[in-house]
Amino acid sequence: MSITSVPLTAPRVVLVDDTADLRELMRMALTRGGYDVVGEAGDGRQGIEVCAAQQPDLVLLDLAMPVMDGIEALPGIRRRCPTARIVVLSGFGADQMAARAVAAGADGYVQKGAPIRSMLAYLQQVRHDGGATTTTTSTATAGTTGRSLPPLSLVSDPPGPPPDSPRPPPDTLPGEALALAPLGVLALTPPSPAAAGDEAVRVLAFNPEARALLGADLCEGATLEQVAPRLAEALARHRLHPDAEYELETATGVRVRVRQRAADGSLLLYLDRAPEDAQLLRRAIATAAHEVRGPVTVLGGVAEMIAEESDVDGADLARMMRAVTRQVRILDTITADLLTAAQVHRGSLRLQLRPVDPGEVATLALERSGVRGEAATVRVLDPRTVLADPLRLEQMVANLVHNAVKYGAPPIEVQVRGSHRSGHLEIAVLDRGGGVPEAFHSRLFSEFARADGVTAAGTGLGLYVVRTLAEAQDGAVAYAPREGGGAEFTITLPAA
Repeated sequence: MSITSVPLTAPRVVLVDDTADLRELMRMALTRGGYDVVGEAGDGRQGIEVCAAQQPDLVLLDLAMPVMDGIEALPGIRRRCPTARIVVLSGFGADQMAARAVAAGADGYVQKGAPIRSMLAYLQQVRHDGGATTTTTSTATAGTTGRSLPPLSLVSDPPGPPPDSPRPPPDTLPGEALALAPLGVLALTPPSPAAAGDEAVRVLAFNPEARALLGADLCEGATLEQVAPRLAEALARHRLHPDAEYELETATGVRVRVRQRAADGSLLLYLDRAPEDAQLLRRAIATAAHEVRGPVTVLGGVAEMIAEESDVDGADLARMMRAVTRQVRILDTITADLLTAAQVHRGSLRLQLRPVDPGEVATLALERSGVRGEAATVRVLDPRTVLADPLRLEQMVANLVHNAVKYGAPPIEVQVRGSHRSGHLEIAVLDRGGGVPEAFHSRLFSEFARADGVTAAGTGLGLYVVRTLAEAQDGAVAYAPREGGGAEFTITLPAA
């Protein structure tokens, strides 16, 4: 968290985002656009504190952050800064969360990766026009909730009439609902859309996959209770507040993801009977895409600023190049983990074992993590080398350090020490964060595993890769909570 001097003339801005490089880039862009960034924070809780202290004119608030996300922080910022304009930063495909934020009091949202020039123009419009109620949605730049349908919101069923008004016959469908449904797209997608009325859920449109799962009785106009009574019963038990998204499973094994939209009361049902491993793979693809999107946003922003700004000074250029280096390393880590997991499954993983100095590897991993000074230390308690593949050892230690930075808290320490296992050494990565939830311990090193409720994103491959690489080199990896709080991950490898 950092606070700078308060300017007197330019609009005052606070940036709240957990990616330091993105904050750096946005600060430079905003400064060049006539704004003064008077404070920064890396999570929602710090964001509330900085906003309360600085009373900015404008707050740029990320949605997905550790400790406290943007949705949780929004009411606190609004209470402490009632006159500030709050614009949330949404990731690719996060329009639903952005819409929730606007409904909760934000003045608008900007999609990360939007061109810098259009972002500045949108912020100017939000400041002067009031934001969400007057700005047109644009998925390429910035936008608001509006009333436009996202690509997979295929149906719309308006709220029912008052109780004393005449109701249409049971087999009559609202004409505008079918008019809004892009049925050509439906044939290419897995969901079976259904409209939610006050008393029954009525099918408006479906595709062949949905008919295969629910049976030949599925037809337009039928109630879900007629077609799939168990699904209708499960749905009735799980109906939540508007703008909800949740999952349930029927007695017949059909998994259902339900999206409920407040704008028109409609429901969209995604039906699937895929094996659990296929479900995990699909989620992994989605989270990997999300992880890649962050570095791509920074790299694209840097390229745009260098291309369009002829007067970028040497200091700013140096900072941008350091950001590029860090984000390229993040992309390299993601692709390396994906490739390693694929090699493990194909049986094509190859190792070249030789003596390696683990202290040097640990020092390099900490240097590349961006953690500096007393917050990052290496302690070599045993000077021996380990027998390992140097590139794979670097990948393993870097993954653990990356996890400590992302999910833990400083100080972060890497220890090289002797092991109770004869003829082996230990490389331990320690932090002072919240540790790993106990319920997640058994799945910690599993493929695609991610703890419930963790706001920081991840592919779910990092620890799995560490485990498989350690075991492939006659070693092991373990986790233990630290006394006094924090996490300790330990790689055990043969001494050379």
